[in-house]
Amino acid sequence: MKRFFNTTTVFTGITVLFVSAGLALGSDREDRNQEAVQASSAKVTMEQAIQTAKAKYPGRVVEAELESEDGALVYEVEIVSASGMEQEIEVDAQSGNILGSESENEANDDADETEKS
Repeated sequence: MKRFFNTTTVFTGITVLFVSAGLALGSDREDRNQEAVQASSAKVTMEQAIQTAKAKYPGRVVEAELESEDGALVYEVEIVSASGMEQEIEVDAQSGNILGSESENEANDDADETEKS
């Protein structure tokens, strides 16, 4: 009886592990499908958004991603300049216009101002 209990426990544990892994893979697949749908509805490609950002803020692109903000598709492009300054630029995925930017120093300044208030 004891051997049956141990075998059942091991089998149950393995089953739970595989089911958990399957659920995790399923949600990852859904995320990739959603990203593909977003990318296909953007009029501007990621490469075009990167080129637009680099034209105004020269440097090395360290990250670029397509996000939905308040229902609008926006590319967020992070660039590090030759001096080491990090800049995050938002580019509209429909028009290709730069919507805004924030440097690491501006983010720290804003945080400092908020803390002082």
